[in-house]
Amino acid sequence: MKKIGFCIDSLEMGGAERLLVDIVNTLYETKEYEIHILTKLKSNSYFFNLIKDKIKYHFLLEKKSKGFFSKIKGSILKKKNFKKFSEKVDIIIDFLDGDFCSYIKNIKNKEKIIWLHLSYEKLKIRKNIDKKLPAYTKIIVIADDMEKELLDARKDLKNICKIDNFVDYQEIDKKLNEDLKTDFDFNQKYFLTVCRLNEEQKDVKTLIEAFSLYKGDEKLVIAGDGPDRKILEDLCIEKNIKDKVIFLGMINNPFIFMKNSQAFILSSKVEGFGLVLVEALYCSTKVISSNCPTGPSQILLNGEAGELFEVSNVAELLNKLEIIHNKEYNKAKIEETLKRYTRENFINNFRKVIEW
Repeated sequence: MKKIGFCIDSLEMGGAERLLVDIVNTLYETKEYEIHILTKLKSNSYFFNLIKDKIKYHFLLEKKSKGFFSKIKGSILKKKNFKKFSEKVDIIIDFLDGDFCSYIKNIKNKEKIIWLHLSYEKLKIRKNIDKKLPAYTKIIVIADDMEKELLDARKDLKNICKIDNFVDYQEIDKKLNEDLKTDFDFNQKYFLTVCRLNEEQKDVKTLIEAFSLYKGDEKLVIAGDGPDRKILEDLCIEKNIKDKVIFLGMINNPFIFMKNSQAFILSSKVEGFGLVLVEALYCSTKVISSNCPTGPSQILLNGEAGELFEVSNVAELLNKLEIIHNKEYNKAKIEETLKRYTRENFINNFRKVIEW
């Protein structure tokens, strides 16, 4: 049984963290791997508690170091704890864009994999990814565009592997059949977006501005929370649409909201992949998405399974809101995209990467 060690900054709320929980659950069921997870600080989060009985858990520090001497001591302890972790696994997977490179680069005679969740060009700016890549024996990307972009920019790289993200359709079915306790009126017509309210990436501002120009009766429902919620609420007041926009905050079951919406909208500037689009399609929801890097054009088959608009283009998004009611999409094409992102395909692709 291979011992796989995933490194991730934390197991707090977030798309990558949620994906790792799904991956752990999926790999655990195969009974082929002993799964280890390392975080920078000790965790007792919601996500951690979902998988704590299925993993062997490690952390670099119990709590954050404070003060000059405490930080020096903490730095030494982190290196020591990472070395202990590395000795207990056969394969180290730096799960989120090379956050553990400073530790991993010093580990010898071990399979070391980096898992990229964002566009290479974005990661060059955000995380200086070019300097990190030589530390790894394999590079995992999660979208066709990511693979092409990386191959075009770095023709020297011969160790790129692609693993499509996946959606647990059985879990969505369970959620759709839940008895949801909510005051929300599902009889009203509404558009829906579900995301972390962080404008650096998600660009809900463009969606609000387009919706403020929309003449239909629908409301706009925004599910999620984040640092820019107040800015977005203030924008709704400024645009005189406060009564037409509903901020739900964090919700545990977005799928019932998806199923009953007129359309699901993703307005991001950049995505790791945009798996929420697959979830919306599975809920039989029409989809409008920005054509951002990377993922939406692949998932929506370049517009055959949903609508694509130019990133931050208010006028184009407004047009999509106006025409979406009359649009029909080829069910066979939607089924094609849903079949690609299954747990079975993920497991097969993961095995190939591990065994290669």
